[in-house]
Amino acid sequence: MYKTIWAIKIDGTETVEFTYYHFGKTPKFPSWYMEEGYWYEIEMLWNFKLNISIKTFCKCLFHNYIIK
Repeated sequence: MYKTIWAIKIDGTETVEFTYYHFGKTPKFPSWYMEEGYWYEIEMLWNFKLNISIKTFCKCLFHNYIIK
């Protein structure tokens, strides 16, 4: 199980942090996050393996994400 954190700049102004829990070793940025009419600058900050706990497993199982 992995946790990946991206920094996303939207239209060159607003920067948000996107945290995603997943099972795959090679993370792919989820396309459902992006909308037409905007341009995005995406940089991966972290991708690291997590210790397995029931809480972490549930986050990965349901592909939870956090946007700050």
